Amino acid sequence: MREDWNARALEDAHYYVAFGERGQTESGFQDTAGDVVRGIEWALRRLESLPEGWGAIEIGCGPGRLLRPLSRHFREIHGVDVSDEMVRIANQRLAGVPNARAHVVSGSDLAPFPSDFADFVYTYAVFQHIPDAGVVFGYLADVDRVLRLGGSLKAPFDGL
Repeated sequence: MREDWNARALEDAHYYVAFGERGQTESGFQDTAGDVVRGIEWALRRLESLPEGWGAIEIGCGPGRLLRPLSRHFREIHGVDVSDEMVRIANQRLAGVPNARAHVVSGSDLAPFPSDFADFVYTYAVFQHIPDAGVVFGYLADVDRVLRLGGSLKAPFDGL
């Protein structure tokens, strides 16, 4: 998976993340995040109480399309991705956003984070790209480990 996503990131990261058109401008790419960000913000509003200083993790952050706009809701927000090229792009995009950072992971766990680390974990259009359901279930077990008591997960399971 790492080789495939690194190749996609080098070829046209915007296209492979947002599936719009090839060669999207930066502003056009960011515009594709609008509905997704609004959906996650809606989910946040539905939670009974937002603890002071929430921490969040995005699984499959790609080039950071969602991290930047969602960073305003969290004390700290971390994205993880199997592609070191996507993470490099994300961290460039997050320059100047002190509470947001992207990390390379194995593609099956949240190993950089200790237990009870996050209040909110989310992913969007990621699990359907993982060809092995066991890997997805491994991620879910690790979500259980990193979420604090009362934390929430927002994740679609299309195609699993």
